[in-house]
Amino acid sequence: MQTYFRSTAAGTALLASVLFPAFSEAQDTIRETGSETTELRNGVSVFSKAFFEPFSPVTALDMVTRLPGFSVSNGDTGRRGLGDSFGNVLINGARPSNKSLSLGTVLQRIPISDVDRIELISEALPEYNMRGHARLVNVILVEGAGNSGSWDATLNVSASGRVGPQANISWARVIGPVDLTVGLYATSSGDRVRRRSTRFDGADMLTEIQHDNDQQAYREAAPSLSLNWQIDDRSSLRFDIEATVWRWANQQVSFIDAPAGAGVTPLRYEQNSTDNHGSFHVASATYSHAFNDTLSSQTMAHLRRDSWDDGPEAYETYDPASGFLGAIIVNGGGDSEETALRQTLNWTPNARNTVEIGGEIAVNARDTHLALFEDDGTSLTPIPLPVANTRVEETRSEIFVNHTWTISEAFSLESALRYEFSEIVQTGDANQSRSFAYLKPSVTLNWRQSERNRWRFTAQRDVDQLDFGKFASSVDIADNNSTLGNPDYVPQRTWTLEAEWERRFGDDGSFSLKVGQDWIEDLDGWIPVNTPGGVFDAPGNIGDGTVLRVTGNLTTPLDTIGLSNAVLDVFAEWYDTNVQDPLTGEDRPFSGYSEWELGLDFRQTFPALQIAWGWDYHWYSDSEVFRAQEYRVQGTTDGDLDLYIETTRWGGVTTRLGVNEAIDNGDDRQRVFYNGSRATGLVTGTEYRNESYGATWYLQIRGTF
Repeated sequence: MQTYFRSTAAGTALLASVLFPAFSEAQDTIRETGSETTELRNGVSVFSKAFFEPFSPVTALDMVTRLPGFSVSNGDTGRRGLGDSFGNVLINGARPSNKSLSLGTVLQRIPISDVDRIELISEALPEYNMRGHARLVNVILVEGAGNSGSWDATLNVSASGRVGPQANISWARVIGPVDLTVGLYATSSGDRVRRRSTRFDGADMLTEIQHDNDQQAYREAAPSLSLNWQIDDRSSLRFDIEATVWRWANQQVSFIDAPAGAGVTPLRYEQNSTDNHGSFHVASATYSHAFNDTLSSQTMAHLRRDSWDDGPEAYETYDPASGFLGAIIVNGGGDSEETALRQTLNWTPNARNTVEIGGEIAVNARDTHLALFEDDGTSLTPIPLPVANTRVEETRSEIFVNHTWTISEAFSLESALRYEFSEIVQTGDANQSRSFAYLKPSVTLNWRQSERNRWRFTAQRDVDQLDFGKFASSVDIADNNSTLGNPDYVPQRTWTLEAEWERRFGDDGSFSLKVGQDWIEDLDGWIPVNTPGGVFDAPGNIGDGTVLRVTGNLTTPLDTIGLSNAVLDVFAEWYDTNVQDPLTGEDRPFSGYSEWELGLDFRQTFPALQIAWGWDYHWYSDSEVFRAQEYRVQGTTDGDLDLYIETTRWGGVTTRLGVNEAIDNGDDRQRVFYNGSRATGLVTGTEYRNESYGATWYLQIRGTF
């Protein structure tokens, strides 16, 4: 199996090569008139609304998700600041949001009646800033669009029988030069998780059998507002605001037994309850101004505030005969903040060149607190934990220049140079200040070999974002794991070389193959820390590593095999990672990486019946985790299969009945424990666990007004 999936991308390429010849030369030539897909100009394909009719779309999101060879990306919104958070979707040539609202939310708010056409931009053009994306989508709205709304409502039924409603509604209105959109999202769920664990000692003898029943509950509500003011022909101002409140709770009971002959003997009973809640508020403003036809500027501001309270969480242990034995109580929480300001100046001196220069400053902070107590039935005793209460604050600045150059009809070049400098100050249980400065160049060459074949070559240097959560300690009582905060770890840096080939066939077929090599300095991982309380894990830098990546994507109609109005999307990816283990000195894979991943998405429509059905399947290989005193293997057993059937026959709405996790034999995990360190090779015990959520059925209704 492992050998087979080392060639998943190659298998995708083989499937594409088999399907390509099935299309005639007439199909492979773009038709100039009367076609659902028309080549508007070099590097841009246009999809009219007629192309999407077999998919019964309701909103612009439904349309964009059916584009061949394209998937929506919000950019890297996990990074602080705005520089990497630009997505790959445009609305009338402009990016509709910058980190405040997801592109899925923006597209979900646009009914299909407001869409005129969709452009797929496959190479760098001076009038479009690709922002590092291989492809962009430009949704062109009809004139006068904006007085409309969309809604969807879903009822989810979990395997435990609990009903979880979910609703999303938005309403848009044009008031003179102002486009106003308000929205509300709310959801509630109640999954039940079932776990079965077996534990063995160092001699591989079964010692314990544990059964968990974990009932969970989650609620969230998120109102939002967007305002786009066209001040005059050259100036516009956009606001996006969203507020979210959430609550998560669970109640878990565990029965731990010992093997006894042909049966078991009860050892203990455990239970724990959790009640966590929090909120976040995010707002952004973008002011754009064109000085003339060649010079323009853009000013962006972004604010986000998060807060959360975890617990108190009580992990109680009982003896079957004598009752309460004791408990560990965890109480934590914190808040974080982000403030960013970005200024750019864009100059287009001619039809072949665009230059962008600018700068950005971002101030970020995170406060966390964590307290542990031992309850023996009569008193609470604090449990000391290093770096449990701390504040981390970063001031980061960046200056940059980007250049897009159309060299010829066949070649275009994107180049960028960014210089980042930051200062991180930590106070509380750990006190220190550090400064970093990094140069981040990148260059991408696009080659249009023909109207159907395109190549993309990239070389770049990237610097990862430091995770503030790794500066503070955390605990996982259920797994009996403590992680110490590490104020000394540094961001990993990566040099990347990448090549991608894209081949389009027919009006709605696409295949791409991408090969990349990464060289990583100061790889993030786990390092052992010796303390008076014992050896603990801490996040840290474990040396230099490499990654070889091969990714294949295929979108193909299936008419040639007798399935009319059917489309199959295939995604396959293979990773080969390598780093020298800091404990054993041996080469090994990265922690947490799956070697391969496979995704299939099938949909078939029957226009005369106004019915469609489909399924998607996602499967990935096991991943390994290397900690100081523990080794883990975790992964899915059978992958994730989702099925659905939908119709547009009733009331002008789309009604879908589906099931997620249709095949659910649970996720498996193996933990191997060592005496002192993995380097000793002395195993003290092994644990095997299977965790299952079960299938979730749902009924969804979507419409516009």
